[in-house]
Amino acid sequence: MSSTASSGYRKTSTGHKRGISETSPTRSAITGDGTADGGYKNARQSLRPLPQPPGASSPPHLQKSQYGHERSHSANVTPKSHYTGAAYSPTNTTPDVNRPLSNSLGRSGSIRPRSMASQPPKAAGSVIPTPDLTSLERSSTSHLRNLSRLAQTPHGEDFSMTSPAPSVAGMLGRRQLKRTDSTRGGKRPGVNDVGRSAWEERNWMDKQRKFLAAYEYLCHIGEAKEWIEDVTHNPLPPIVQLEEALRNGVALAETVQALQPSRPIRIFRHPRLQFRHSDNIALFFDFLADVELPELFRFELIDLYEKKNIPKVIYCIHALSWLLYRKGIVDFRIGNLVGQLEFEHHELEEMQKGLDKAGVSMPSFSGMGASFGAEPEPEPEPEPEPQPVETEEQRIERELGENEVAVYELQAQMRGALMRIRLGDMMQNLWDSEEWLIDLQSIVRGDWARQVIEYRMNMKRFATNIQSAARGFLTRVRQRQRERSWQESQQDVVTLQALVRAMRSRAQTQHIRTRIQKQDHGVRSFQAAVRGALQRKHVQDTYEETHEANQNVLGMTAAIRGMLERYRIQDDKTRLRSTQPETILLQSAIRGLNKRTRRQQEAAMLEKANPAIRIFQRASRGMITRRDIQSIRKQLLQHQGAVTHIQSITRGRAERTRVNDILSRLSHASFSITALQAMSRAYLLRQQRARDLRALHKQGSRITIFQSFARGVAIRDSVDGLRRELILNSAEILQLQALGRAMMLRIDVGTLLSQLEEEEPSIEALQAAVRGKLVRTNFQEKQKFFKANMEKVVKVQSYVRAKLQGEAYKSLTSGTNPPVGTVKGFVHLLNDSDFDFDEEVEFERLRKTVVQHVRQNELADQYITQLDIKIALLVKNKITLDEVVKHQRHFGGDAGRLLTNTEISSKDPFDLKALNKNSRKKLEHYQELFFVLQTQPHYLARLFRSIRERATAEKECERIRHLMMGVFGYAQKRREEYYLIKLITRSMREEIDHCPSVQDYLRGNYFWAKLFGAYIKSPRDRKYMRDVFSPIIKENIIENAELDLESDPMQIYLSAIEDEQLRTGQRSRRSPDIPREEAIRDEETRQTFIIHLQDLRDIVDQLFAALEDHLHKLPFGVRYIAQQMFESLTSRFQHDDQGHILQIVGHWLWRSYLQPALVEPEKYGVIDRGLSQEHKRNVGQVAKVLGQVAAGRLFGGENAFLQPLNSFVSESIQRLGDIWSSLIDVPSAETQFDIDEFNDLYARTKPTLYIKMTDIFSIHHLVAGDLPTICPNQDDTLREIIRELGSVQNNEHELKHVSTSEICLTLNPKLHNKEDPDAEAKALFMETKRCILYIIRVQSGSNLMEIMVKPIAMEDEDRWAIIVHDELSTASRRRGAYSESTSIIDLAALSYAELKRTALENILRLEQLGRLTRHNHYQDLLNEIAIDIRTKHRRRIQRQRELEGVRLTLARLNDQATYLEQQLKTYNDYIEQAMVTLQNKKGKKRFLMPFTKQWDHERELARSGRVPKFGSFKYSAQELANRGILVAWHGYTERQFQHIDLTISSNEVGIFTLEGSNGPIAIPGASAQVPLDDLLQAQFNNTQFMEFFGSGGEVKVNVNLFLHLIMRKFYKDRDS
Repeated sequence: MSSTASSGYRKTSTGHKRGISETSPTRSAITGDGTADGGYKNARQSLRPLPQPPGASSPPHLQKSQYGHERSHSANVTPKSHYTGAAYSPTNTTPDVNRPLSNSLGRSGSIRPRSMASQPPKAAGSVIPTPDLTSLERSSTSHLRNLSRLAQTPHGEDFSMTSPAPSVAGMLGRRQLKRTDSTRGGKRPGVNDVGRSAWEERNWMDKQRKFLAAYEYLCHIGEAKEWIEDVTHNPLPPIVQLEEALRNGVALAETVQALQPSRPIRIFRHPRLQFRHSDNIALFFDFLADVELPELFRFELIDLYEKKNIPKVIYCIHALSWLLYRKGIVDFRIGNLVGQLEFEHHELEEMQKGLDKAGVSMPSFSGMGASFGAEPEPEPEPEPEPQPVETEEQRIERELGENEVAVYELQAQMRGALMRIRLGDMMQNLWDSEEWLIDLQSIVRGDWARQVIEYRMNMKRFATNIQSAARGFLTRVRQRQRERSWQESQQDVVTLQALVRAMRSRAQTQHIRTRIQKQDHGVRSFQAAVRGALQRKHVQDTYEETHEANQNVLGMTAAIRGMLERYRIQDDKTRLRSTQPETILLQSAIRGLNKRTRRQQEAAMLEKANPAIRIFQRASRGMITRRDIQSIRKQLLQHQGAVTHIQSITRGRAERTRVNDILSRLSHASFSITALQAMSRAYLLRQQRARDLRALHKQGSRITIFQSFARGVAIRDSVDGLRRELILNSAEILQLQALGRAMMLRIDVGTLLSQLEEEEPSIEALQAAVRGKLVRTNFQEKQKFFKANMEKVVKVQSYVRAKLQGEAYKSLTSGTNPPVGTVKGFVHLLNDSDFDFDEEVEFERLRKTVVQHVRQNELADQYITQLDIKIALLVKNKITLDEVVKHQRHFGGDAGRLLTNTEISSKDPFDLKALNKNSRKKLEHYQELFFVLQTQPHYLARLFRSIRERATAEKECERIRHLMMGVFGYAQKRREEYYLIKLITRSMREEIDHCPSVQDYLRGNYFWAKLFGAYIKSPRDRKYMRDVFSPIIKENIIENAELDLESDPMQIYLSAIEDEQLRTGQRSRRSPDIPREEAIRDEETRQTFIIHLQDLRDIVDQLFAALEDHLHKLPFGVRYIAQQMFESLTSRFQHDDQGHILQIVGHWLWRSYLQPALVEPEKYGVIDRGLSQEHKRNVGQVAKVLGQVAAGRLFGGENAFLQPLNSFVSESIQRLGDIWSSLIDVPSAETQFDIDEFNDLYARTKPTLYIKMTDIFSIHHLVAGDLPTICPNQDDTLREIIRELGSVQNNEHELKHVSTSEICLTLNPKLHNKEDPDAEAKALFMETKRCILYIIRVQSGSNLMEIMVKPIAMEDEDRWAIIVHDELSTASRRRGAYSESTSIIDLAALSYAELKRTALENILRLEQLGRLTRHNHYQDLLNEIAIDIRTKHRRRIQRQRELEGVRLTLARLNDQATYLEQQLKTYNDYIEQAMVTLQNKKGKKRFLMPFTKQWDHERELARSGRVPKFGSFKYSAQELANRGILVAWHGYTERQFQHIDLTISSNEVGIFTLEGSNGPIAIPGASAQVPLDDLLQAQFNNTQFMEFFGSGGEVKVNVNLFLHLIMRKFYKDRDS
């Protein structure tokens, strides 16, 4: 940076000015006039030493703070305060020095040691007299001039500073708001107004009475603001902006952090308000709980975040301050600023409006300290009596303390004055040397600019020449190659063009045919309309031509005449053109003759009048020359093309003649001419030099620039000439230079070596010492530097490591041939950690749980549905309660177990060893059956086609769909999802192959579509739907209450009439009974209609944009099925347009996948709540437009009023076609899922399937029923499995004791004759990779071949031993890479040499098989290992996604189970209440025959007070045996039954007591409690008999008859 630039010079206009560089930025003038000189002088004058004393005020241009550094301004942007005497002395409040941003607030109530705010306010009674103020009228300071002008007004007393008004009694710091003397009626006589303050004349708050609540609230906000600033020591925004600033919770969280410095908290900061800011508020809530602030004083989250009740927040801060003060956490109280602050009128008005609008009650801030038991703030004590003796030091300290602010300001003024004096002296020295500095800068800039420009021009010319030559050469080469290639392939190109044109024509013809076939219903009507329109147009044109014929005759005649005249003129031009050369030659000769004659005459005349005309010639020569040049130029421009050649010949001939003549004459008088010429040249040169010097002085800057350019051109020319000569002789020059340098260098080296040989020992010692010293010094400096910057060094190291690691990983993942070091660095990723194993176990457990939950929920749903029907029939008295209770206990006696059983009861659902041989074989065949059905999709595809052809009922199709989803485990695992997708695509291809045309395919109702509908109900698809549709539906439809997408003009017209009537309260003049064509002509209706269509178009466009943005997130299965549909349709219907087929695929995807989620967003989880009717109608309009675009059709007559969107629909059809094209661009399923046909044969763990036995038998029955269709061949594998399984009924009977819940089948392949031909090579390759992994970890090298041939050292053996101990030993828990491979070699038992020999042998065998080659140093092995690392990473990511999907599914299932459980509980409560009601229902009192057994029994119970609540019945054993209820009683014969009685009683709901007695004596042990649930469960299990009374079973009863007796006696309203 130049000195002038650093001194602050500013340039006001372009060009080179004295002392100002052209490169400095353009700035406006400083002050004064707008010229540069005026600004420059003002700047100089402003920096002269100031004549004022240090205490005087600064000039205005020094008071203004500006950014930047100028001559008259300091670089400091902070404004300085200037002491101006007593008028600026502080009043009752002093700003806190530690808080410079809170100057507007005082602290009258804060108690702080050694704080000036705590001292009693003193009255600054100094008054500035009016004459002194008026004397400042001509001051250079604008503030003082304003003060003088205000002092001349009648109310100049406002500038006196007196003590403030007294406070309200009992409220320290709050001023009394009483009225003072009114100023409207004039001043009271006799009152001296001189010296009165503004508080005495008129109180400010008297004018703001209506804003008193807002004022007090703002004061309380100020108190809270000061308290937070004192706690956090951080500035806060102004008071009126504090409410908005507190919403993000940052200030509250900082308060918590300041009060609890040992507690690590994380504060979220962001300029925009986000919901994450609620975490900051939560931190404040936790702190309130820690300090035990009562709930009365706390606020809610929405009170602050949504500004529902900000006064409650301020109230909470006040309460917190008092609580912390009481607990001693802080040592100061919150201040009281009421009456001490002033606000603008608009601020009070806005705050009052905000409080009125919020409608919240203002909390009471008074007496809060008493609520927390804090002592009242002490009143300010009166000033103590002065001490009898005050030392000089104490007096000085006291006065300095009282005038501390004034002293600070005085010191600042003195420092500023001294600085300005020093600056003035410095600038004066610079002004004295200004010319020298400017000259020096100009010289430096000129030299530097010339050097830079010369270098740039040279480089530019050199680069331009090279580039032009290179471009020319390359262009010529490419042109020649292109011409040669086109000439060679001309015939082929012609043939190809013909073929392409033919194919394009056929495709266009086929496309047109397809379009015509699609629109066949409208083409005929359109053609008829077009023909009619053309015919009408022809008739109209004929009529108009006949009608206008008379008017056009004149025009036609004029046109003919014009044409004939143009022909004549054209003939003349032709004849002139033919004689043009002769004419031009003649004209030039004539002009030349005339010119020469005229010049000879003029020369003679000039010779005669030479002395008199010479002065006139000097003045007119220029004008005449310019005029002649203009005339000549005009003539030459007219005949430029023909005259140029003739003139050049003529000039050359004339010039040669003239030159020869002159040379001949000069040769005779050469000596005299030479002397004369020398004298003339000298004289002319001196005159010209003088003129040039004068002109140069005037144009110095321009000449300098011109000279620089001229010198540059001259130097460049000379340099170019020298460069050309050097280039021509470059070889010789280089050789000569090399020889010279070599010779000189050899001489110098020889001399130096001879000298060094004599002192070699000393030199070596010196070098060693110096090297050691340098090394130690550098090491110490580096060590010191590293210690000082250890954190930065660590960060740099981590960054470098991360960079190197990232580049290595990038080369591993995206590179073609990763090096050995990269593979070695990431080989640990192949190891299976405990985390991977735990994830696999967790995923398997969750998958089991999901399958069981799905079945449990389905079973419970079916049960609850049937129970609902039973209860409905019970209410209608169609069935009895016992039938409902029987159904309630249908599923194992307790329906609640359907939902509470969250895990499978046994880890091994069934044990094959526990079965007999036949049953075990059956289950093994079932495992083979399900493996074949999963992995061979053509079987089920044929079954699905058979189901469609038979027109199976919808309910049966639903059952089959559930069975198929169970076979594939509801696609919860990667393998099952892969095979389910393959089944859907295979079934789709099966249906397409049997369709004769595309139209037949579109009309079909296929079973695979139902299966696809079940597949897309996963959380992954719901998340995609939510990402695509949720933002648009929420923002544009739900949250936009004014949105209306009605496209029917009639409805819009009627709505407008209703709005008008509601708005005016009068009947509208517009008639509601008009057709739609007239309704659309209404201005308001038309505008509303256009707005609706625009909104509809914008929302649809946003949906298209969302589809484009989220296309990569679309689940792979959906994209793959769409791709397979497109390929199948294209291969089946080859003559149809592929664009039409792609449109069919897209329309299917829209209708089956996207449209349901858009039309019913609440059902698919797109939104969290239901839509209103208005929202549904708007969504329907959007879906209609999207459906039209997806179908590829424009709006027709059925949607006539949506036809204005046809242009948008046409563009969107093309746009959606591009989306569909990108959608079907996916890899194969094998690549995506990393599965092939041999995956299950070599998998470490066999696939498992959790399925119920009933589902197994249902699938068996389904497959066996359609076996001829599924397996046309008799030797098919599936037929063999079905034959081995036998009939379904026999299998049900044999396997009924296996399990009633889910069982786990381990699927085994039945592919005995199908083997992988490369199995041996694959196993060998796997074993080699495993060996190589350990070898590259032991030894290192540039490539694999180098490592393999590298000798083995002892260190290598040691490293191998460590690896064996850590990873390959039996005690190690770590699982290395490829540990799951079936290896026949135990690596742990091998030495490192044996391991290397084994790897080399395997590599050589693989090389013989053609799998490896030594030409690339066996790089293929490293590439395969890198692929395995990438695949392992993708597998981990895939497992994470699967786990997430399973957890989401499980959460949904748990929610569904909770809902079903609540519904089931409701039904069970209803049934139990019904049982209680019936059991309590006495009905009509039964008549008992006196003196019977039952009469005696009831009488005995009533006498002893043991009457059961729900009744008691006594029967003889003989009677129960005769009814068949009692079967046997152990220890008693049938003859003894007549002496034995059995009593049945009930004192609890559903619990019955059985007691046996022999006469009046109870039989010991003959008592039992029988729950009704046990009886119903036994009845459900078809148990015929039950035993009671003891473990031996003394009483045996018939279950059905005994239950019937209980139901009749205790649940019927009639006598037995």
